[in-house]
Parts: sequence; structure tokens; C-alpha cells
Amino acid sequence: MISPERPARDIHQVVEAIVEQLTTLPDSQVKLRFEIEAEVPGGLDRAKVRTLVENANTLGFVEKSIE
Repeated sequence: MISPERPARDIHQVVEAIVEQLTTLPDSQVKLRFEIEAEVPGGLDRAKVRTLVENANTLGFVEKSIE
């Protein structure tokens, strides 16, 4: 799990400790998947949903689901 308080630090550690080790192996093919799960008890208004979907599209997220 990546900490939502310091995600850049945690992701950087994963890249250094794992991803870089794998990508240096001959003929390796490495894929990374990034999944975000959030619960918002009060729900999201339409403007926030639109912003999140637009940002996900811009960043190249394949699957986008906001319920």
C-alpha cells in the first residue's frame, strides 16, 4: 500500500527497490499498474466527478469508475 500522505516518496522507493532491479534484467518486460480506491462518505458533486474523469483521461488511466 502506498501512503496517501506521501505517495511520491513511497512510489519512488518501489521504483528504486523493485522496478529498477527488474528492468535491468535482459529481455525483461515490466508493466506497472496503479489503482486508486477512495471512499467519500458524503459523495462527490458533478463538478468533482468531471474533474477526476478529465484528469484520469489526461494521465492515460485505462479504467475509470466513479460510483
